[in-house]
Amino acid sequence: MDSVKFGNAVSKTGTFIQSNKKPLLYVGGAIAIVVVGYAIVKKLQGGIGGFLKDTSVGATDFVPQSVDVTKVTISDATASTYANQLWNAMKDMGTDTSMISAVLNKLQKKDDFLKVFNAFGRKSYYLQGEPTLSAYLFGFKNLDLVEWFNKEVGYLNYPTYSLIQKTVKNAGLTI
Repeated sequence: MDSVKFGNAVSKTGTFIQSNKKPLLYVGGAIAIVVVGYAIVKKLQGGIGGFLKDTSVGATDFVPQSVDVTKVTISDATASTYANQLWNAMKDMGTDTSMISAVLNKLQKKDDFLKVFNAFGRKSYYLQGEPTLSAYLFGFKNLDLVEWFNKEVGYLNYPTYSLIQKTVKNAGLTI
């Protein structure tokens, strides 16, 4: 019985495609043009020949920040856990700002945040945690935690953005 329903569904789908070839080709072509156009625009934003491109982002080796161990209130394991939570909140499509806020609210001491910053290190900035065609088209770089914040959270989410600014500036880093 299920194979009859499946076969009927396949038959209906084939009939739909057969009778709507032209509109489906237009829609597919439009999607392809948008994707390629977006990639071209993103590449051109770097400037012709790259002379307008900001090469400072992700261009240098990661330099761990000095941490006053007498003022730290979290362990290395906790710092690593927080760094992973922040990365997981930002690595996929859509940013989990509630997770970022929850972690940053625990890191109001300068040295605690710096310890998490060091544990985060530099991570490749591309979606889904794996390099994809879009990552190669649009580019990706190794970014530190503050650079990830700058890419992922903007003024439109002001409460989280404000918390990030406060935390990062309190740690003596530039956002």
